[in-house]
Amino acid sequence: MFSFLISIAKDLLASSIRFAKAAAMICMAAVCIFFATPILLTLLGYKVNASVTETAKIGAEKHKVAECDRIISYGLFGPPSGEVRRMCIRKYAEITQDPTACELLMPSNYGWDCLGTVASLLNTGFGCSSYASGEIYCSSGVRGRNIGVDDCKKYKEADLKYWCYGERTRTLAGVYDCDKIPADPLILREECQRWHAYKLKDASQCSPIRDDKLRKVCELKVKYRGSGSAAP
Repeated sequence: MFSFLISIAKDLLASSIRFAKAAAMICMAAVCIFFATPILLTLLGYKVNASVTETAKIGAEKHKVAECDRIISYGLFGPPSGEVRRMCIRKYAEITQDPTACELLMPSNYGWDCLGTVASLLNTGFGCSSYASGEIYCSSGVRGRNIGVDDCKKYKEADLKYWCYGERTRTLAGVYDCDKIPADPLILREECQRWHAYKLKDASQCSPIRDDKLRKVCELKVKYRGSGSAAP
């Protein structure tokens, strides 16, 4: 009886050893695969855990937004590959100021944010903005009090008048005052034209915009409004 128990114990020990060896081999294989996979992916042309900014810059130099599609987020931590690629496309659009790249992200919040960033970069240094405090600040340095848009002649400064014409066009039904804004600098009139297109939800109203990139921003915003996403 005692010898029988010893035999069983030996068999169990041998089985445990075999199991341990198998488990060790499996773990070693898993570790090898884990570390070998990034090397293989790199050899296949993918950018494993690559910098979003650097990849976007490379894409911009090559004029290829598709460079962002090569990014793979690999590892236990960090955002998933899809999110990293979207971040890269947005950065590419920012660097190139190319709104067509933003369409790859539409109609997600990433896409709207991308379009807004590109539009802001293209319009940098022009126009006026009204704030909750009631003040209007213009990029030219002109500032004034918001006294409404019923009569733009009440504003003495030209920049404030142009802001008023744009606001009337943007907010009032049946009003189009863009032609009252001088064509020099053209960007102010074209910004007004974009607001008119948004108000009417009519992409054909974007056609008078001469700047190709700003016209594309206009067309995309009209196209995707009402798509169920967070359109600004």
